[in-house]
Amino acid sequence: MIRIFVVDDHPIIRKALRSLLENESDIHICGEAATAQEALESLPQANPDLVLVDISLPELGGIELVRILRIRNPGLPAAILSGHRDGFVKQALDAGANGYILKGNSDDLPEAIRQIVKGKQYLSPEISV
Repeated sequence: MIRIFVVDDHPIIRKALRSLLENESDIHICGEAATAQEALESLPQANPDLVLVDISLPELGGIELVRILRIRNPGLPAAILSGHRDGFVKQALDAGANGYILKGNSDDLPEAIRQIVKGKQYLSPEISV
């Protein structure tokens, strides 16, 4: 079972992700947070295999959260989940993100998660680096 922790400030997005991913027999949402600070406090207890991070978070953004995760949990994969196709991809990868997934690609999300957890990098097909 792949344990996912979701960080997104929009409750409806978190609910939609939960609904989408809980339909997968090998994926489970083990926790969620609305802010980077809330995520940093909750992650140790959740013990996820992957953190899905919205790029646009209040106060501390998603890319900065990924940078912090690389320092605190270097072996924990993190992927940016974003509606932005360009401009942030290189920043996210430079910060240590293992993937950059576009929010419009819900059909690709389960496979992206599986690839990242296996140690591969995943970029949504429409992305140019």
